[in-house]
Amino acid sequence: RNKMTKPRYLLDRKAFSSLDRFFLVLGLCLLACQAQAWGPQGHRVAGTMTWDYLSEESRARVRALIGDESLASASNWADRMRSNPSPYWQRQAGPYHYVTVPPGKTYADVGAPGKGDAMTALAEFRHILRDPAAARVRKQLALRFSLHIIQDLHQPMHVGNGRDRGGNDIRLRLAGEGTNLHRVWDSAILAHASLADAQWLASYGSVEPALAAQWRNSGPETWIEESAALRDRVYPDGDVVDGDYLDSWLPAVHSRLQASAVRGAAWLDSVLAGSD
Repeated sequence: RNKMTKPRYLLDRKAFSSLDRFFLVLGLCLLACQAQAWGPQGHRVAGTMTWDYLSEESRARVRALIGDESLASASNWADRMRSNPSPYWQRQAGPYHYVTVPPGKTYADVGAPGKGDAMTALAEFRHILRDPAAARVRKQLALRFSLHIIQDLHQPMHVGNGRDRGGNDIRLRLAGEGTNLHRVWDSAILAHASLADAQWLASYGSVEPALAAQWRNSGPETWIEESAALRDRVYPDGDVVDGDYLDSWLPAVHSRLQASAVRGAAWLDSVLAGSD
């Protein structure tokens, strides 16, 4: 691996005592666990399916940027980077995983906060990917993060209502263990299906052409509107969720992952076409 100069934004570890470092790592781990959309499996299967729906031109351009790295791995990269101590990941990038749209509002009504959100980040990454002068490392970040954001925006808890931190404050019990609504939608519903990635892809990795065409011809504000509508329906009665709840919402999870993959491919096809 080529030696690289240490980026200026990295924290100087010598400035921290052992106790400081302990609490820093603990805090970063807690932050990383609070708001991961879909969990690793959801992002993996959506990324794999995205590759299947990409044009050959886009596949070639993706390979030129990230080599043999799979889109399954690239889709989880932004969550893996949450533990990176650089200011970008700890102070700037967190809001890029979600948007906030109160009930009865649209994204156009409320817009982005000053710190940015998933929509502003997606626009920024689109610009970077289409900029011939952008550095390769910036394009790699933009590719991986934009793919992740598109998947995030299809998880209803990542279109927050502004009241409960995307369901993180909705405390629940599942199989006798404490959890919250965000975690249930991150991974518990998909885990309930007990499918390996290959099994999920065999069962759900393709959609009817007419539906795929409908999904491709939509933009981020539509994805957000759909997630917000779903979000407002999924709050359980009481503080216990069981197998019936998980079963009832499993088809919606499958559909949202499928839509995120088809739309992620369409977005990349549009952005990468003719880019350098």
